[in-house]
Amino acid sequence: MREPAVMFRLPAHVLGNVELLASRLDISVNLVAKLIVTREIMHIPAILEEHDRQLGNMHQFLRELAFRNEEFLLEEADQAILGAAIMAKLDEVMGALDSIRDAAFVRPSTFIADLIRRYDERPHQKSLSV
Repeated sequence: MREPAVMFRLPAHVLGNVELLASRLDISVNLVAKLIVTREIMHIPAILEEHDRQLGNMHQFLRELAFRNEEFLLEEADQAILGAAIMAKLDEVMGALDSIRDAAFVRPSTFIADLIRRYDERPHQKSLSV
């Protein structure tokens, strides 16, 4: 019996279960593995949402720090240059935080829902006997 080419290395007992599931769904073993990985990846948005919230808190803290200290940092002529440099650095850090938040934004995917819909809309479905 020829073993199917699987993009993931799986222990024999796991591969057997994945092959059984793939045959029941009439899809490839690779697609089943991809769906399992995709399902696990779907937990990531909650983690990213928490990270985004924390980055937002940092951004807000820096904004308040700059706002509350702006007068103090810029009031005396000899401190004005140093104050301006500090304000510029705070602005740079806030911009970096915004860039990180934009890059980590999770865009929703309908891949799994579309796959299920296509399976359900097939003209005939096989009854499985166990």
